Formats: sequence, structure tokens, C-alpha cells
Amino acid sequence: MIIRAKKYMIYILILIFYIIFFLPNRLEIDVLIPSQPIAQQRVVVIDPGHGGVDGGTSYGGILEKDINLEIGLELRRYLEKNSNVKVIMTRQEDIALDHLNKYSSSRHTRDLRARIDRINQLEADIFISLHVDNRINQPWQKGAVVLYYPRHQQNKIIAEIVQRHLNNLKYPGVKIKDHKILKRRNLYILKAKKTPGILIELGFITNYEDRKLLVQKSYQRALVKAIYRGIEEYFSGFRFLDLD
Repeated sequence: MIIRAKKYMIYILILIFYIIFFLPNRLEIDVLIPSQPIAQQRVVVIDPGHGGVDGGTSYGGILEKDINLEIGLELRRYLEKNSNVKVIMTRQEDIALDHLNKYSSSRHTRDLRARIDRINQLEADIFISLHVDNRINQPWQKGAVVLYYPRHQQNKIIAEIVQRHLNNLKYPGVKIKDHKILKRRNLYILKAKKTPGILIELGFITNYEDRKLLVQKSYQRALVKAIYRGIEEYFSGFRFLDLD
């Protein structure tokens, strides 16, 4: 019996050895593996949507372009506290980018193309495009929602991490809506070829509560902290591997 038990134990050890060292090489899988905090420098592109003659969506005197830029600049300030993160803005002031190319007769398309060209040229580690949504027929819609382009799995990973932190945002007197990430194939800005990224709808300008919150500096900082924590987790908590 002892000899037979030893024999079975040898078979089990051989099987474990095969699973650990040989089986992964025969599979094509995507996995998240915990890693140590990121040591090398990372490049983040922040894209505050609209600008200049393009105010984006609006309500009364509140313009989307202003909210996007204010939150984008605050996010840059937080990220640059980390010496290993370099931040590049597609715009740092109230300007549009359509003058940078002659890609289309449409001013709006030229503006979007200039942003994508900038992101692709930089080959950054991640880009974050900031916007505010408008649902005039659904004024009850509120809260921050993350959108992603499904071509690359990396986009979904970033989206899920950042959305989780936005859903966990705490702000006095506000009940945060628990959103799921949204897949979008038709958003031009998300089709940057070389850089994974997401678009964040920071809130809904057509919602009374969101509209009041989005112009408050303290709430803007709360949003920024949530986005920052998501980016930080993406860079330092996990690394994405393709095993083949």
C-alpha cells in the first residue's frame, strides 16, 4: 500500500509540473496578474472635449467645454504629484483644434482628428477624454459614466477600474448612481490606434442635481480623485499579459 501511495504521489507531482510549466504555453489567454507598483515613467494624455467656438452641450450659461477643461487641469495637477507620471493635455485653454489639419470640410471632424493624431503621435500609455452628457428627454439620468471602444481588451479593463472608483465616490448629500461601463463603436475619439483609452461622461447637464454639482469646485475635485485612483490602480495594481 505504501509503494502504491508513493506511485500515485509521483503521478500527481508530474501532473502538477506539466500544468504549471507546459500547459500555459499551449493556451492563448488574457489574464490580470498582480504586480509591484510601477517604477518606470508613464505617459497620460488628458483630452478635455470641445473648446473655442465649440462649447459642447450647454444649459443656460453653463458650457460643457468649461467643465471639461477645469476637471482636466485638476486631474493633471493630481497626476503630476507622482514623479513617474508625465501628463500631456490636448488643450490647456479655451481653444478648438480644428485649425491643425485639413482632413475634412467639417470643423468638428477636423477637431476630433487633431486630437486623435496627437494621441497617436505620443504613443502614450493611456488617454482620458472628458465630456458631459445631454439627455434632454431623460432628465433623470445622472452620474459619471465611462465609455470604451471594444476593439482592444485593454480599453475595457481601464473602463471597469475607473467606473468602479467613480461609483464609489463619496460626496456629502449626494447619492451616487451605480453605473455600468458602456461599449461604444461609433465615437470617433475612442478610435485612437496606438493608445488604450476611455471617454468619461462626467455627468448629465440636463439633470438638475448634476448640473449644480459639475460647477462646484469641491465636487470637481471629488470626481478627479476618483479618476486619479482608477488610473493609479491601473498602473500600479495590475499589468495585462497576453500568454501564447
